[in-house]
Amino acid sequence: MNVGASTSCFYPLETEKAFDKVCKLGFDKAEIFFNTSSELEEPFVNELKNKADFYGVNVLSTHPFSSALENMCIFGEYQRRFEDFVGLYEKQCHAAAMLGAKVVVIHGARDKRKIELPDEAYFERFSKLIEIGKKEGVMVCQENVHIFKSQHIAFCKRMRAALGDDFHMVFDIKQSIRAGYDPFVFLGEMKDSIVHVHLSDNRVPESDCLAPGKGNFDFGRLFKTLEEASYKGDYVIEIYSKGIDVESDLSFSKEYLKGIY
Repeated sequence: MNVGASTSCFYPLETEKAFDKVCKLGFDKAEIFFNTSSELEEPFVNELKNKADFYGVNVLSTHPFSSALENMCIFGEYQRRFEDFVGLYEKQCHAAAMLGAKVVVIHGARDKRKIELPDEAYFERFSKLIEIGKKEGVMVCQENVHIFKSQHIAFCKRMRAALGDDFHMVFDIKQSIRAGYDPFVFLGEMKDSIVHVHLSDNRVPESDCLAPGKGNFDFGRLFKTLEEASYKGDYVIEIYSKGIDVESDLSFSKEYLKGIY
């Protein structure tokens, strides 16, 4: 198994420079985290695509910078704001398709809002994003994210019931831990819906986000659990750069994970 790495590991380095680092570290799979609207324009996306082709890197997924806006602009109670902003996700999905990615990662709405958008309305809005993705041949997927509605297994199960076969999840280990869930409990409930996985390690309670191999998370059990569920997706390392040597840690993790799977 060859794991990928996310350009977000190098944030706030510019996206194209972060992608350069992922490529030069020898990863043949990557996730692109777009950081601003100009990066969705075709000239910039073509630059990334040319770089991917040059290095022989398969872009698996993209992550919108607008995750920070989704709570208010996509899953807010003001309908016209949704109608004005949904076009941004048409560009997100088009950029993903240009890169050959199959997954677009969505955070969604925050948990415990002052004015709650009913779950049914949330699912309807998400369904519209899914339809935008289908037109481009990409899957728009819900990620489990701490302090967001999707941190709750019960919410994700209701969403799956509402969306049926259109429901797909990106599973993030560190986000599950931050939400107070044993990652294997989350996996046990949602494994049949997971199409993409963000990898990180941990040594709880000291740290909930380490490079794979630097903590005590059971990656062998993770891979076996998903293999038994006939998992066909990919794995991407997503760690945060503060206080670590990202290039060194990613190189270590790449080799570490090869020895497990």
